[in-house]
Amino acid sequence: MTKHTNKITRGILKAIGIFGGTQVFTILLGIIRTKLVAIWIGPVGMGLFGLYSSVVDMMDMLTNMSIRDSSVRDISVANSSNSREKIVRIVKIVRRWSWTMGVIGAFVMLACSPMFSRLTFGNSDHTWEYMALSVCVFTFSIINCEQAVLQGTQRLRRLAYTMTVGVAVGLAITVPLYYFLRLDGIMPSIIVYAVSNCLAALAFRNRDFDKDKIELTVSETVKGGANFVRLGIFITLSSFIMMLGQYIFMIYLNHSANTAEVGLFQAGNALVYRYAMVLFSAIGLEYYPRLANICHSKLRLRVFVSQEVNILLYIIVPVAVLFLLFRELIVDILYSEEFYVMIPFISWCMVGLVFKGVQWCVSYVLLAKGESKIFLATEMASAVVGLALNISFYELWGLEGLGISYTIWYFLYMSIVLTVYFGVFKLKMHRSVLGHILYAVAVAMVALWAINDSNYFVIIALAVATMTISFIKIRKSFA
Repeated sequence: MTKHTNKITRGILKAIGIFGGTQVFTILLGIIRTKLVAIWIGPVGMGLFGLYSSVVDMMDMLTNMSIRDSSVRDISVANSSNSREKIVRIVKIVRRWSWTMGVIGAFVMLACSPMFSRLTFGNSDHTWEYMALSVCVFTFSIINCEQAVLQGTQRLRRLAYTMTVGVAVGLAITVPLYYFLRLDGIMPSIIVYAVSNCLAALAFRNRDFDKDKIELTVSETVKGGANFVRLGIFITLSSFIMMLGQYIFMIYLNHSANTAEVGLFQAGNALVYRYAMVLFSAIGLEYYPRLANICHSKLRLRVFVSQEVNILLYIIVPVAVLFLLFRELIVDILYSEEFYVMIPFISWCMVGLVFKGVQWCVSYVLLAKGESKIFLATEMASAVVGLALNISFYELWGLEGLGISYTIWYFLYMSIVLTVYFGVFKLKMHRSVLGHILYAVAVAMVALWAINDSNYFVIIALAVATMTISFIKIRKSFA
């Protein structure tokens, strides 16, 4: 290992240490919340929660133009320039854009509420609920802005505090709402949760630049934000298409099956996403800003991306095996016995997680390079493939089919972004990456077979072996 790769590994593990701990804490709080919600409102309530949340998330992405992701690149570059004026100017521009788009987004949500109610439920009975949820669209814009500033300026510990406090306060307030209001508490709980996180973001915001008096005209604000807004529009379009595909599938599921089935799908999807994001978000908060600073160098990109993929796979493999080993216990703790039927679905997703990890690392290269059109094309292709696979495999094998669909989907998604990485950008990876991917897939498939066959000796042996291998490999990075 070179000193450079050692430094990369230390950065990755430092980010996991800070944000992995934060994610574990928030997940523990989420476990309490989800468990109580599952008991008090059941699969039907989880389905309603998913239908409301998917619209809010979709509108957030559509109207806020993904400033959370697009502006980090510009903030990070300005921060590394050591120019006080540059960083103060870009932070002020990002904040102005975010507040403006938050207000616009809230009004768009208000105007579209009758349409969302009719599309989702076939009537206008839920119009007022969707109108009230416009508050979330505004607060998400503020949260995204302040978190982008913290991430781009490398204030990672403060960013961790923001996320932790927001979730903790949100939990303390929303749990009583579910207990006393049951199904009627779903909509207000979503609002309270969003407002709590917004207040936390404002409380821990980076105030280092507040005293600097830099006057910006409207014209300068528009021109200064053109770079990240242009990238944000493409990110927004791609994210909107992905969310639209998810929303269409949930509507299909709601009409072809029932709301309870939507709840099971939403619960399984949320569980896998939460499990994966302990790793992905922890690494990405450090990975993306650093990637933006070195994306001009093919050699540094090769080293950086290869090391990121390898470290991520070393961590994913034992995590996936342990998840499969304790899957019933995890569902029991997070939900209840009613949700056992989704176990085949989430089990297959553990295989897909390997492909998702590789795709996730490589997709950030497209963002760091500012290749917005290519990024949009890959996301559109993924959304169409994902929707087609989900509907087809659900018709064939129900919820388990969705797990198989997830695995095939992310294999194809990984293949698409790798084609761009190698073919369009003419970039390279270390030859060890292919071996680690094959190793990870093989272990995940054997673990899935073992647990489905109740062969606990094999899966326990795999768990011990993969944890040992990962520990040795990561430890070597510091040699």
